[in-house]
Amino acid sequence: MTPGVYLGMSNHDYHADPAIGSTTVKSISISPANLYLNPFKGNKSSHIGSAVHSALLEPAAFDSEYVLRDDITSRASADYKALKAVTDPEKVIIGSGVETVNKMIWSAGMNEDFTDYLSSPGASEISMFATCPETGLQLKCRFDRLSDNHPYPLDVKTCKDATERGFSQAFGRFHYHVQAAFYLYVLKLATGRDLNQFCFFALENGAPFKNCMYYIGEDSLNLGYKVMFDSLRKLKQCIDDESLRNEGLVLPSNEINVPAYLLDDEYSDEVYL
Repeated sequence: MTPGVYLGMSNHDYHADPAIGSTTVKSISISPANLYLNPFKGNKSSHIGSAVHSALLEPAAFDSEYVLRDDITSRASADYKALKAVTDPEKVIIGSGVETVNKMIWSAGMNEDFTDYLSSPGASEISMFATCPETGLQLKCRFDRLSDNHPYPLDVKTCKDATERGFSQAFGRFHYHVQAAFYLYVLKLATGRDLNQFCFFALENGAPFKNCMYYIGEDSLNLGYKVMFDSLRKLKQCIDDESLRNEGLVLPSNEINVPAYLLDDEYSDEVYL
């Protein structure tokens, strides 16, 4: 895709483009083997998450494209199979999933900071393409929401725990700091707009469906940039030399011990009779 900003690009067309996205960068930041030998596959949570994303960010598209049927409780049922024959199964929500989606939408609407951001001038699902000047790699990202007034993009993340402790664990596990840096990098390359802040809206996908707006800290964003650039360089090396793609598969030999709590002399559940 020619470098630039694209409004109205379908999700299918965006993902079909071979440019490098943040998922690839995050994956190779763990190791090349993690990228090339462990491709991402969707799951039930991502299915629900996609529906909620659509409902919050593109409500008109959600109403026209998604089918919610709480009366159908099994994908093995005749009713579901009949619906699947005429509708994209990725856009069919059934059974308890309907209540989950509705409660997540309701919860998000309770957060005034979130609704204020959505109501400000801007656009949702903005696709951007750019060329990395250091590696020559073609890059892409798709912003959930980019406001004209707020000095940061917004990304919606469904999660199990939206508390600071819970979401910080997901933040580190899924390398969201790398994603933030990557998006801001592509934004600057594609538009010249230089922002130094990124916001994640964490929304629980289970009761009680708590939510919170989180703004990335400076140290975390700086770390994200470092990891991102290292990852882009490593990706370029793996493209040029396929033998490097197995790196990270064989872990270095090391000493191993029982968990620390088992070495505590005061720890004992054994009962002597």
